[in-house]
Amino acid sequence: MLVEISILIAACLVGLLAIGLVLSRLYQRASKEVAFVRTGLGGQKVVMDGGALVLPIFHGTIPVNMNTLKLEVHRGGNASLITQDRLRVDIVAAFFVRVMPNAEAIANAAQTLGQRTLDPMALKELVEDKFVDSLRATAATMTMQQLQDARQDFVQGVQNAVSEDLLKNGLELESVSLTSLDQTGKEFFNPNNAFDAEGLTRLTQETERRRKERNEIEQDTQMAVRQKNLAAEQQKLEIDRQQEFLRLEQQQAIARQQAEQAANVAKTRAEQAALIAATEAEKNREAQQAKITSQQQIDQSRIAAERQVKEAEVERDRLIKQKEIDAQQQVEVARINQQKVMQIAEQDKAVSIARKSEEQSQAEAQANKARAEAVTAEEAVKTARETAVAERDKAIALVEASREAEQQAIGVKIAASAQKQAAEDQAEAVKTKAEADRVAYEVEAMGKRQINEAINTLSAEQIAMQVRLALIQALPGIIAKSVEPMQRIDGIKIIQVDGLGRVAGGGEGGNPGGGGNLAEQAVSAALSYRAQQPLVDALLNDLGMKGGSLAGLAQGVVDADAAGKDGKTLHPRGP
Repeated sequence: MLVEISILIAACLVGLLAIGLVLSRLYQRASKEVAFVRTGLGGQKVVMDGGALVLPIFHGTIPVNMNTLKLEVHRGGNASLITQDRLRVDIVAAFFVRVMPNAEAIANAAQTLGQRTLDPMALKELVEDKFVDSLRATAATMTMQQLQDARQDFVQGVQNAVSEDLLKNGLELESVSLTSLDQTGKEFFNPNNAFDAEGLTRLTQETERRRKERNEIEQDTQMAVRQKNLAAEQQKLEIDRQQEFLRLEQQQAIARQQAEQAANVAKTRAEQAALIAATEAEKNREAQQAKITSQQQIDQSRIAAERQVKEAEVERDRLIKQKEIDAQQQVEVARINQQKVMQIAEQDKAVSIARKSEEQSQAEAQANKARAEAVTAEEAVKTARETAVAERDKAIALVEASREAEQQAIGVKIAASAQKQAAEDQAEAVKTKAEADRVAYEVEAMGKRQINEAINTLSAEQIAMQVRLALIQALPGIIAKSVEPMQRIDGIKIIQVDGLGRVAGGGEGGNPGGGGNLAEQAVSAALSYRAQQPLVDALLNDLGMKGGSLAGLAQGVVDADAAGKDGKTLHPRGP
């Protein structure tokens, strides 16, 4: 009985489980995004938030998309919109639609649209004509300028025109967005179309009017700019004219003032000429005296500086030698002290030996008295002797080591002291020499400055005289250098001789080349081969000498020598 009951219960459970599995497979749920309409057994049922059993044979379902869909419409070119003023506009509008969330709208959408709600492109293809019609109807009530300026009114008109038609399909228009608006190209207007012809005429009139206005504005601007430039140029010319008048007046005033100043200067120069002539000789004398005095001071300063340097060098050598003598004396004293220590050590050694001998004598005497302890005493004596010898050797070694250490220390100390003193003396000598050089340089600089000041006080004639004296001193070298090409002349051939004496005609000696006897003519011919002839002749002419003839050179040298001896100013000689 229990078994049958258990089997019955198990069968019931299996049946219930099977029924649950079947029901779970046949039960279909709706979501916020997708609702569905069930048709068939039991009639039409719209399911939005819940679910329903859908039997495969008895029921059918149509899904409906509840999301907002964006449907974009493009109108441009030949398909552009015609406005109230018969112009064409290219437009891009976005329509945002969705199925209204109520049973009637979902049923209408399922009935009229079917599964197109799941495909935006298919839905756009179905309802695009409605959108285009609403766009055309609204654009026909507004001009192109109104479309641009009052876009919100255009969008509102489109919404009002298309909302009623969308409700029949269960759709709701959320908003319309006008994303692009522009005038259609002129090439898309058909002149054979009445609307396009009127719009083309209006467009042409508007564009030409705008172009005319723009041209007028440009021309007016150019005219204003030119008038402004003309006025500026006139002002500039007026300013230049005034400046020229002022400049001429200033030049006239300057000319008058210069004339007055020139008269004053001439008068002042005439007054100062006598004073200058009177004081020039005194200045020359003072300049020469200052030159001599400064040269003497320079020579005295140089001699004093050289004497100080030599004295410093002698003192330095004396100090170095003194330091060497002191060092040698210290070494000698150290050597004597060392010998003294060695002698004292030898004396101590002799005393020690004598003391040990006395002890030995006493030990032998005691040994004679005490025969029994002779062997012991003898061994003690040997031990004492060896100990004394070891002590003596130790003392000698200590003395020798101490002596050597002291000698080395004394030598190092003396050498270091001597080197230190020599370095100090050398540094002091260098410092003294540098100070002496500085004083000498200062004195020499002062002397040169006084010489320059004295030279600056010389007159122009004195300076010219010194220049010519310098040229005379350098003249032998200049002539030697200029006649070097004459060394290459191997010989001189006399082509024609008219006479040994001077003849008349053609120059001073009847010779076109300058005249004179045969030797003078040969020399004059050779002088034409000098190097840098124009420059050398110009220098010789400044000195009053003729560079083209031997007589001219000789006469110039004689005159220059005479002028130099007399101390007179040299002046160029006439040709």
